[in-house]
Amino acid sequence: MTDRNLRKASNNCSRIVVLGLSVLIAGVAVGHAQDVPSTAPYRNPKLPVEQRVQDLLRRMTLEEKAGLLSGANWMESVAVPRLGIPSIKMADGPMGIRSWAGPSKITKETPFNSTAFPAGIAVAATWDPAVAQSVGQAIGQEVRAIGRDMILGPTVNIQRVPLWGRNFEGYGEDPYLTAQMGVAYIKGVQGEGVIATVKHFDANNQEFERHRVDEAIDERTLQEIYFPAFKAAVQEAGVWSVMSAYQKVNGIYCSENPFLLKDILRREWGFKRFVVSDWGSTYSTIGPINAGMDLEMPGGEPARSWLVTEGPMKVGNGGDWLSPEKVLPEVAAGKITVATLDENVGSILRTTFVSGVFDRGRSAPGEIDTPAQRAVARHGAAESIVLLKNDGNLLPLDPSKIKSLAVIGPSAAVARTGGGGSSLVHPNYAIAPLDGIKERAGSSIQVSYALGTSMPGENPAKDTPEVRDQLRNEAVAIAAKADAAIVLVGNSATVESEDFDRTTLDLPAGQDELIQAIAKANRNTVVVFNAGAPVNISRWVGQVPSVLDAWFGGQEIGHAMADVLFGDVNPSGKLPFSFINEFKESPAYGNYPGEDLHVKYAEGIYVGYRYFDKHGIAPQFPFGYGLSYTTFGYSDLKIKPGRAASGQTFEVSLKVRNQGKRAGAEVVELYVHDGHSSVDRPVKELKGFRRVELAAGKSASVRFTLDKSSMAYYSTQKKDWVAEAGTFDVLVGASSADIRLKGSFELSQ
Repeated sequence: MTDRNLRKASNNCSRIVVLGLSVLIAGVAVGHAQDVPSTAPYRNPKLPVEQRVQDLLRRMTLEEKAGLLSGANWMESVAVPRLGIPSIKMADGPMGIRSWAGPSKITKETPFNSTAFPAGIAVAATWDPAVAQSVGQAIGQEVRAIGRDMILGPTVNIQRVPLWGRNFEGYGEDPYLTAQMGVAYIKGVQGEGVIATVKHFDANNQEFERHRVDEAIDERTLQEIYFPAFKAAVQEAGVWSVMSAYQKVNGIYCSENPFLLKDILRREWGFKRFVVSDWGSTYSTIGPINAGMDLEMPGGEPARSWLVTEGPMKVGNGGDWLSPEKVLPEVAAGKITVATLDENVGSILRTTFVSGVFDRGRSAPGEIDTPAQRAVARHGAAESIVLLKNDGNLLPLDPSKIKSLAVIGPSAAVARTGGGGSSLVHPNYAIAPLDGIKERAGSSIQVSYALGTSMPGENPAKDTPEVRDQLRNEAVAIAAKADAAIVLVGNSATVESEDFDRTTLDLPAGQDELIQAIAKANRNTVVVFNAGAPVNISRWVGQVPSVLDAWFGGQEIGHAMADVLFGDVNPSGKLPFSFINEFKESPAYGNYPGEDLHVKYAEGIYVGYRYFDKHGIAPQFPFGYGLSYTTFGYSDLKIKPGRAASGQTFEVSLKVRNQGKRAGAEVVELYVHDGHSSVDRPVKELKGFRRVELAAGKSASVRFTLDKSSMAYYSTQKKDWVAEAGTFDVLVGASSADIRLKGSFELSQ
C-alpha cells in the first residue's frame, strides 16, 4: 500500500472512531450548546487572564478543545464561534510580511506586497537594539494593518555552520548579541499587539536533511550557546509564541521533545504561552501533546493535500497528527489526559487574551509600506553596512575629485533585498544600488554601468564562460575610463535560501575574476557585496582599497548604499560573525553535515570566535569588526567595586572619544574572561555592548553592569549556573580581536 493510501486509510479509521466518540459526548456537547451569557467571566477583559482562561476551559466541549490543537488551514488556527474564540491569523516573517496563501511555491505565484526590511543578519550588524525594535514595531504595525495577528519571527538560531542556508535570517554566532537583538525585535512586534514567534526551538543550524537529522548536543552547549536567545525571549521579552524546530535533538524530534518543551521551556523558564510547530514537523499524536507542543501547523484540508505531494514526502515533512480525528481516540484511551489537553488549549487561550486578539475584533484595513516604515527600512540598512577595508581613505567618495563612476556587477542594477525561502518579502518597490548611486551623484558625476558577469540562474544564456568573458571585457572598458569603479557582487535569493545549504563559501561563478580584472583597470575600486554569511574574498581583498559588506538590505538597499558611499551616513556596522574564507576554519568542519542522519556538535561551546581564540586562528575579519570614516579612542576604564561577594554587581565605565573630523558612531564591546575556572571556559565571551554616537572631537562615558550571568558557566553536575570565586578580567574594545582596555575584579565567596 502506498504512503498516500496508508494515510487515507488511517484517516478513515480515525473518523469512524470519532463518530463513536461524538455519540458518547453528545450529551455534554448539547449541555454546552446554549448561548453563553455576555457576562461570562472569560468575556471580561478587566478580569485576570488566568481567571478568564479557566472559565473558558470549563465551558468548552472535549471536541472544541481537540479542535484547537491543529490549524484550520495554512496560516490560521481554528475558531470556535459558539464561544467567541477567534482564529489566530498568521503571516510569515521575520523580515516583513509574506503571503499567507500557502507554501513558497504558491506565494511566489501569488505574492503579497509589503515593506521589505533588512535581513536579520543585517539588523544584527547594526549592534543596535533600537534598530531591531524599530523594525519589529514597523512589522507589527503592518501585521495589524492587514488584519493578521501573528508574525513568524524572529529567527534566533546561532550560526554554527557558515554554509547554513538561513544564516541571513538570524543574528550571527554569539548567544548574547543574538539574545539582545531578538528581545528588542520581539518588544517592537508585541508592543503593537501582535504575537511574535521566536524560532526555531532548538538548534536548527543546518538545512541539509533538516527534517530527519538527529543532533547530538551536550547539555552545557545547549545551555550556553543554543538556549540563551530563547531564554531571553521568554524571560526578558515575554514572547507570546515559540516555534519548535524540524529536526531531532538527542534522539527526539523537537516537536515532541519533553526535555526542550517541558523541562526547559515550561518548568525552568516559566513559559506559559503556546508552542507552535514548524510547518509540517509533527510525527505522532501522543508525543507532541504530552510534551507541550500546543498547535500543529498547517491544518485542515490544506495540510492533508500538501503532505501527499512529492516535495513534503521527499524531504520528510510530517503532519496532520493533531486533528480531532486522531486526538480524541487517544483521549478516550487514556493516553492523553483531559488535564493535559487543558494545558495545551489553555496556553493558546492565554495568548489570545494577553495579546488582545480575543477582545479587539477585526479592524478596518490600514495602510502599510508608509513613509515612516520605509524610513525604518532605509535607516536599518544604512546602519548595518560594514566597512571592512578603506585603504587611503578612498571612501567616502569626494565629488570634488570623482567626476565619473563605473558601476559594475550582477548586484548593481538589482536590489538584493533578502535571502530565499519563507522569509522572502515582495516589496512594492526596491531601490537598486545603481539607481541609488545615480540619484545621489546627480548631474555632477557621470555614472556608467556594465553587468560584468551574470548571477547564476537569472539568465542562463549569460552563464557560459564565453559570455562571461565578453561581459567582463565590457566592464573593464568602462572602468578604465572612470575616476573610480564600484563593483557590486555577492549572493542572491537563489544562492542563499531556506531548504538547502550552500556547498561553498566562494562567490558565484565569474565574480572573483570580474573584481580582479576591474582592480587592474582602476586603482580606485570599491567592492560591495551582498551576503548573509561569510564568503571567500581572499582571492581579491588584497587587490582593492575599499570593501563593504551590505548584506541583504531590504527594499531601501540602494539608497542606504549610496548614503554610505558618499558619506551622508558614516558606516558603523560591525560583523555579527567571524569572517572566514575556508570552511576548514569552521568549528563545525568534520562534523557537518553528519553521517547517516546523525550530526555531532563535537565542538561543544566553541562556536565562532570562541573556537578561533581557543585554537589561535586569525579569521579574515574577526567577530565585532567594522571600520568607520573616523577613529575612536578608549580611556579611563574603571571597575567598581574591585572586590565583591556573590550576588552583587560590578559597574564598568570608560570614556570613548571621536578623534576624527567627522561625526560617527562606535560600538563598544565588553568581553569577560574567567581564568580561574575549574572547568574549561572560552578565552573571552561577549557580555555587553553599547552603540555611541559622537560628534567630531566629542567624548562620552559608557557604562555596563555585570551580574552573575556575566560570570557564570552552566554546571551539568549541579544543573545550574555557577560563578566561581576568583579574578575575572574585563576586556573592552572595538572587536573581539581589537581589545583597547583591560581591567579586573574579584568575586569573593
